[in-house]
Amino acid sequence: MNRNPYSRYYVPGPSPWPFFVAISANGMAVGLILWLHRTPSFLLMGMSLVCMLLSTFSWWRDLIREGDIGFHTRFVIKSFRDGVALFILSEVMFFFTFFWTFFHNALSPSCELGMRWPPPGIRTPNPSSTSLFETGLLISSGLFVTQAHKSMRLKDYDVGPFIGLVVTIVCGTVFFLVQLREYYWNSYTIADSVYGSVFYLLTGFHGMHVVVGTIWLMVSLVRLWRGEFSSQRHFGFEACIWYWHFVDVVWVALWCLVYVWFGGWLYMWWFKMWDGDVYTFKYPDAKPSWYAYIQEEHAPSWYKVPDHLKA
Repeated sequence: MNRNPYSRYYVPGPSPWPFFVAISANGMAVGLILWLHRTPSFLLMGMSLVCMLLSTFSWWRDLIREGDIGFHTRFVIKSFRDGVALFILSEVMFFFTFFWTFFHNALSPSCELGMRWPPPGIRTPNPSSTSLFETGLLISSGLFVTQAHKSMRLKDYDVGPFIGLVVTIVCGTVFFLVQLREYYWNSYTIADSVYGSVFYLLTGFHGMHVVVGTIWLMVSLVRLWRGEFSSQRHFGFEACIWYWHFVDVVWVALWCLVYVWFGGWLYMWWFKMWDGDVYTFKYPDAKPSWYAYIQEEHAPSWYKVPDHLKA
């Protein structure tokens, strides 16, 4: 580790960890594809996961050592801030593509989907059940991690940050476990129509981000316990908070749009609240609209027009 005294920035020397991280990530991707094709290779997945954890740990160790030695000047920290901001922006674009796919199919269902959304045969999960509990978990975790950051800024290194981080880690872990339970009890799979594909891609990738954020929070907790943060120098913790808030916002948008609105439950609640009279005009006038495509013999009870409104 050598720093040019005439430069404001520090250029690290050659490191093997990016190479090992890339190899292990590729191995995990291949293992996932084999598992989806029902020919799992647990040896490949296990070796890739162990290599990923060891390489990530070593990479973080070297980065922390550089900061302790004094190589991370304010100009280097600024480059870190810009890099994390661009990384989160790339993650926003990543989820934007999946939301675009969802809206493309939900706002204009094709004839292959029965011109209905959700497609026929899909029993969408209740947004006021498990997913609402998960939403409460993530919103609560965002509040606790913000309180931990505020306590650190106030030079409280003993109680506030520890409690906030521990509670946030517990919330993230419980969220992931509850999501696995939801997957187990869902009545559809990733192969059931475009709804199942987009649903599991959105929630699955979000779950992966929750796991990454929880691991990052654990690393921040260990560094806090070792006394590596101060009220003025704690960008590693601050970047972790940015990432965790991004995960929170994505889930809130996902819950509102995928579970509540386009899951069919928002219309069902509205329909029941007004006892079917949800339009200012009569239903015979609405026949040329979406209602003309519903097969009444297959529609659920809450989907049918009450008799007293047909006149």
